[in-house]
Parts: sequence; C-alpha cells; structure tokens
Amino acid sequence: MKILFRILSYLKPYKWRLVTVYAALFIGMGFQLAIPILLARAIDNGILDRDLDYLTRTTLLIVVFAILQGIFMYIRTYGTNALAEQVGNDLRDELYDSFQSQPFSFYDKSQSGQLMSRATEDINNIRGMLMFALRAIVQTVGIVFFVTIILIRFDWLLALVALSTVPMMLLWSVRFSVTIRPMFLRVQQQFGVMTSALQENVAGGRVVRAFAQEKAESDRFEEELDELFVRNMHAAKRFSFSFPMTIAANGISVAGVVWLGAWMVMNGRISLGTLVAFERYTAMLQDPVRWLGFVVNRIARAIASGERIFEILDTKPTIRNADDAKEVELQGEVEFHNVSFRYQKRGAEALHDISFVAKPNQVTALVGHTGAGKSSVIGLIPRFYDATSGSVTIDGHDVRSLDLASLRRQVGIVMQDSFLFSMTIRENIAYGQPNATFAQIQAAAEAAQAHEFILNQENGYDTVVGERGVTLSGGQKQRLSIARALLIDPRILILDDATASVDSETEHDIQVALRTLMQGRTSIVIAQRLSTVKDADQILVFDGGTISQRGTHASLLAEPDGFYAELWALQQEDAADLVIDVESEEEETAAVATTPGEGE
Repeated sequence: MKILFRILSYLKPYKWRLVTVYAALFIGMGFQLAIPILLARAIDNGILDRDLDYLTRTTLLIVVFAILQGIFMYIRTYGTNALAEQVGNDLRDELYDSFQSQPFSFYDKSQSGQLMSRATEDINNIRGMLMFALRAIVQTVGIVFFVTIILIRFDWLLALVALSTVPMMLLWSVRFSVTIRPMFLRVQQQFGVMTSALQENVAGGRVVRAFAQEKAESDRFEEELDELFVRNMHAAKRFSFSFPMTIAANGISVAGVVWLGAWMVMNGRISLGTLVAFERYTAMLQDPVRWLGFVVNRIARAIASGERIFEILDTKPTIRNADDAKEVELQGEVEFHNVSFRYQKRGAEALHDISFVAKPNQVTALVGHTGAGKSSVIGLIPRFYDATSGSVTIDGHDVRSLDLASLRRQVGIVMQDSFLFSMTIRENIAYGQPNATFAQIQAAAEAAQAHEFILNQENGYDTVVGERGVTLSGGQKQRLSIARALLIDPRILILDDATASVDSETEHDIQVALRTLMQGRTSIVIAQRLSTVKDADQILVFDGGTISQRGTHASLLAEPDGFYAELWALQQEDAADLVIDVESEEEETAAVATTPGEGE
C-alpha cells in the first residue's frame, strides 16, 4: 500500500483534473442507474397499462439518459487517459534525471537492459493501472453502494439474494492480489534480464559476427525469453482462474434473482417491471465485480513496477555537490596528496598513497601496465569517483568542495574509445558548448585536423553520423572528440590513450591536433606508446596502483633496471623490426616489377 500511495501521489499536481474526472464519472453513473428504473416504469405503466404516450415519453427519456451517459463516459475516459499519460511522463522524466545524476559507480553495477526496462515496461505498467484502475475502483465501489441501496428499497429479501455472492468475490480478490504481486515482480525482473541480453547483442553486433557467435547468442536470448514466457504463463494461469470465478458467482446471483423474483411476481409481491429492473441491477453488478480481477492484475503489476522504479529514485547519488559547493575559475594546477582509492568498499585498492602535482602549461604522462591504476587517477580529477582517502585538489581547492558542473566544464577529456551521438557532426563538436557559433565550431575542427575530412562528407558539418559514430573511422572519431574538447576551452586536458587504436599516419595527424589542444593547459596523458610522451614535462610510471618511477624521459632512461627503460627498449626494438619488414617488402615488390614476364 505504501508503494501504491506513492504512485498515486504523482496525481497531486493534477487534482482539479482528477475532480473533473470523478465528477463526470458520478454524473454518468447517475444516468446509468436511472435507466433500469425508467425501464420498470415503462413496463408497468406503459406496457401493462397499455399507455402508449407514457411508454413513448419514458422510452425517449431512456434514449436521452443513454446519450448523456455516453457524453460523460467520454469525459471520464479521456480524463483518466490524459492523467495516466501525464503521470507516466512525469515518472519517466524523474527517472531519467535520476539516471543523469548517478555517478560512474552506479553504472558499474547496473545492467543497461534493466534500466531500459524500468524506463519503458515498468512505466507502462503504472500508466495502465492509472488508465483503468483509477476509475474502476471508484466506479465499482459506487455502483455496488448505490445498487445496494436501490435494491433494498425495492425488496430487502431479493436484494440479499442479488448481493449474496459479493462478499465472497471481494475476499477472493484480496487473496488473489496478495499472491499475484510477487509473480508479476518476477516477470518484470526477467523482462529486464531479457532486455539486457537484447541490448548487449545489438550493441555488440559486430563482435558477435566477427567471432561467428550468432547461434550462441540466439540460444542465450532464447533461454532468457523462454524463462520470461514461463513466468508470464505462471502469472497468467493464476489470473485466468480468477476471472471465471467472478463470472460464475455473479451468474449464480442472477439465477437466484430470476427464480425468486418470478415467484414474487406470480404471488403479487412485486411487479414485473420491478423484477426486470432487479435483473438489470444485478447484471449491472457483474461488470464491477468482473473488473475486480483486472483491477487487481493492473495494481499488482503497477506495484511490482513501482518497487523497481522507486528503487532507482531512492538511490542517492554518492557523488553530488556539497551544501557549500562553489564555482571557481580554475587555473588548472592538479595535486594528488596521499590518495588511495578502491571501486568497492571491500574491494582491493586500485590506487595506494599516490602523490604528484600537474602544473598548467605542462604535460604529465601516466604510463604502466594495463590495470596499474592510470585510468583510476584520471577518474578522480572530474569526480567521476571520490578518493577513499587523501585529497585531490585543483588550485588548492579540494574537488569535493567545487560545484560539479563548473568543475567538469573546465576539464576536457578525450577517451581512447571516442563516443559520438547519432546527430550531425556540427552537433557532436558543439556537444559541450551548445551555443557555439558555426565559426567557433569550424575553428575547433580546423585545429583538430578534422575540417578537411568533414567537408568530404556528404553534407559536410550537417552530416548525421551513425549510432556511436559507426560511419566514421577511428581516426576521424578521435579528431572530432579533440574538436569537441577544444571547443569548451578547458583548463585541464585529459587524454586517455587517444592514439592507441589508429595507424601511424592518423596518429601523426592526431598528435598535431593534440599539440594545438595542449597549449596553455594542464595536460594529463595516458599513453602506451612511449614515443608519444617522451617530450612530457614529467612521466609517472604506475605499477600495482602505486607510482614506481617518476621523472623526465631522459632521467627515466638513466635507470636501466627500471620498467620505463625496459619498455622503451622493447618498443624501439619492435619499431626497428617493423622498419626492416617494410623495407624488405618494398625490395621484393621492386624486384618483381623489374623481372621479365615468362612470355617475353
């Protein structure tokens, strides 16, 4: 009930609309309840008394009441649908805002398919409940209450027969609601699992096909789909049993009314018109009672979905602004002071006792094995995560004391895997600065060495890139990411191995763009190729979450037993082998070209 009342609280801003809906419902109900009385009078005073004028007037009145009932039914139905849609939109907006406010750690633990399921199927379940159950409950209670009064006023004994099965059906519906809700919760959980499998397959479609795993993925999805089917059928079986029970119970009461009422008519206790009205009122109870199963079904689904939605809404972001958070124009001096960090409270440390200073107009390079802690360092600067102990400061300000939006606007990040949105190239470049002029966008693209290839696209800057930028090459996506970072003019620039997945020629173009981007800023660069950071002002070598070496390229090479010198020697050897292979291939090609053909 707590969850149900919380769902209904979203109707509070629309209380006058709700009043209109219920006013239309009760007025329409009044016309509906009046029609059997008019029918009884038409039979008794019109047909049996052979009064054609009375019969005609009563019949026309029945037609007018039916039309008015239809008009108010339209107002009621449209109103409940509008309210349900409005609440659905409000919930979806709130849920999306919650998604946006959650830190990286939230998404580390969440499946995107489960989140999508909450924003789609779960919201739809709540909408469905509000569309139907919102008015059905009130209408059911109203009809049962007023029909009971009317029937008792006609004849108390016949009323008892007509209403005899109602208590049993109410108890059955309550019991049904208790057992069906957990079933629907399991259905919704499995729907999220199925959606996750579908989303992963679509997003990773290229990998699936590259490794010829179509059959395995289809089997995995079918397994989750089968489980969803089983859970749905289990709930459907339970629900399907409830509906015939209400129909059968109402049929028994109608039969009892007809038999006892006919006996009363034959004995002159009631009129024939009264019996017909009694039968109509008893049948009128059938719809509300029959709705009980649907209402309970809708409410059970909505409560199960509400649990899943409110679980997200009640998750407080662990990364948020302090009460006294301040906006500061940063110069960009970054300092790590005895910083330790772990991704989970009881997990292993990703960083241990890290201290260094990165100054403006200088380049600080982070190198080391995969998993050594480099990416963890750059995640702490814009507060994607918070340090477990120690402090990260910028210009002497602890990042936890700065306004998040202000901080992140002054930190530009170029990732190894550049993400582009399904929008135009112009919009992707201006993503962090939506109000930028076209001249500013073009200047950023030129500085990022991207202007020429953009002009070669079908519609230039107005070309729509595919999902995740799939229509562009890796180097092109990287240069657009650099242009995007350049446009916001950040004081701190973070480059997460931005040239790792491109060829040498493209790397050269990107390096030219990066040199432009790094001028006058605090630059922190993660690199696997040491040749790209040999001119850095300081190089930090990470090993097992700690800094094992620090210095310039020359000073680190002077430590022959150090990791940096060993890695440099290995990469230089690989580069030399590559040059030899290329030269040998060129010589073989030249020899083939100068050798006479067999037919000469």
